[in-house]
Amino acid sequence: MSIKNILPGKIGLGGAPLGNMFRNIPQEDVQATVSGAWDLGIRYFDTAPLYGSGLSEIRMGEVLSQYPRDEYQSGPHHAGRRRRHLRPRSG
Repeated sequence: MSIKNILPGKIGLGGAPLGNMFRNIPQEDVQATVSGAWDLGIRYFDTAPLYGSGLSEIRMGEVLSQYPRDEYQSGPHHAGRRRRHLRPRSG
């Protein structure tokens, strides 16, 4: 399978900063960042348990929960492990 079949666009949003990796990010800024990325057409959202000890996953999952799950990709999914806070794709 080609990466082009997996990723819906040419760019994605990396979630490390949303887990306060470099500095504290207010929740309002997280909401604005993820929602703004969505509004710009971004549909690939990368997060991992190591980003803020899971804070990035929680925050990104909260914002993305307002969008249809079949319209975006999150990743990577290491060794078949699913994200705790991002809804799995249906089907």
